[in-house]
Amino acid sequence: MKKKFLLTALTIGIVAVSANAETCKKNDLRTLYLNNNAIIYEINMRTFNANDKNGNGIIEIEKGETVGNFLNAIKRLDELKNYGINAIHVMPINPTGKKSAIGTVGSVYSMTEIAGIDPNLVDKKSKLSDTEQLKKFVSECHKRGIRVIVDIPACGSLDMSEKYPELFVKDKDGKAMIPVDWTDVRLFKTVNEDGSLNKKLLDEHKKYVDILLNAGVDGIRADVAPIKPYEFWKELISYTRAKDPEFMFVAETAEAWAPPEVPSPTANYVKLLEAGFDGYYGNLLDFVNFKSVDDFKFVFKHINELAQKGETKAILGCFDTHDLESAYTISPAYAESIMYMNATLPVNPYYVDGFQSGDKYQYPYNGKKAEVTYTDSDVYYAHKNKIDIFNFSRKPGGNLPIMQKKLKQTIEFRKQLGDIVTKGDFKFLDVKRLNASSNKIYAYERTLGNKGVVVIVNGNHHNAMAIVNVEKIIKSKEVITKNSQPDFSREGHVITVLRPDEAFVMTYTFDKKCNK
Repeated sequence: MKKKFLLTALTIGIVAVSANAETCKKNDLRTLYLNNNAIIYEINMRTFNANDKNGNGIIEIEKGETVGNFLNAIKRLDELKNYGINAIHVMPINPTGKKSAIGTVGSVYSMTEIAGIDPNLVDKKSKLSDTEQLKKFVSECHKRGIRVIVDIPACGSLDMSEKYPELFVKDKDGKAMIPVDWTDVRLFKTVNEDGSLNKKLLDEHKKYVDILLNAGVDGIRADVAPIKPYEFWKELISYTRAKDPEFMFVAETAEAWAPPEVPSPTANYVKLLEAGFDGYYGNLLDFVNFKSVDDFKFVFKHINELAQKGETKAILGCFDTHDLESAYTISPAYAESIMYMNATLPVNPYYVDGFQSGDKYQYPYNGKKAEVTYTDSDVYYAHKNKIDIFNFSRKPGGNLPIMQKKLKQTIEFRKQLGDIVTKGDFKFLDVKRLNASSNKIYAYERTLGNKGVVVIVNGNHHNAMAIVNVEKIIKSKEVITKNSQPDFSREGHVITVLRPDEAFVMTYTFDKKCNK
């Protein structure tokens, strides 16, 4: 009896420890991100678990259909946990503008309040308040080991500029200024005429930070971060970190981005990191347009230089975001290559809702007149082949369920690689191209101890043959991808024919003593 009782007690203890291992009782997102261990999934809360009963793509509230909200979103969290996701990036949850709007609800990036929550994301049947429902969502994420990152929009709506004119830059006619060509938003006045920070604007951002901290949110993604100056971000990040040192800040910017041309102080990606940002998106945003391996190398140049100085920053694996056209408009092979690059590069993997099953974000209502609108626009609008952020629309998802399996497999593969992918050496390999038109073949390896992984990616949209010098005396190897038959007849080389957009992945052990 005693043995049986002891065994039962031990079993219960093990289960309890296992369960606790899957929860986030204390914020650790900043450490997770800086060690390239965050696997991030981007969602638009208003579509994440929307219920489109008649299948026309639009959520018609007047017909009993349901917009995505904080509470019904909880039902999809186990799905994300099953893939291996450990962080969610939630697009802005602020109320959206109605004037000079785009789409029938307005862009989620055109807010009317900084320290406010969109009432459309609140379940009206619940007795919980808006902040309580946000907190409930975050708590349920944490129970599943999923951290939560929330967006801060870069600008305010026209409605907001009329309500709070002191927060906005004025043009020569005294009207709130449109930044660049973003017609649905207006430019914040971050700095006063005397050079001091606009305290009211900064205080509103601090109030929003407090709302997020009180809800248990773990980090912030700053939309078009360069549009605000170093001093503004330095103050806001310092304020936040004084309350939660593990609170993560990631900037939407890239190495090749110049700050927007606006009549107010801005900051480039270097100054943003100096202000306290833990990292940024990086030029992987433009991967599909890379011309050569030099473009690929450039992504890691600044981060590597900082690492050599002892300063740790990190990049998002942003091959796929709400601002980019669906990878599936190129091919499922390209989407799978993204998964393998995210699994092996020194980045934090990043995916947008719908990627998991092949959504091309094709909305048949786009450009058509709407029967019901909540803005001054009565036309449905959506960016071509990008997730809809302007209307109450369907839950993202495509018709390729096999990609859900592949997403889970590649995330698990990354975890199996362990320290190789998070701490291992990273090196681009020499590639011998056998035809001049195949200049977009990228090969790199990650090594740690006597273990390594080689990845060869065909960035061309046609068949390509490559001879890659691995410079190792390989003792044993395993080809992870089954879509190509490599030739190892030449010592120290991998010879492979890759189909369009395809990736080749191989793990191996090598003889360190005989290493060339």
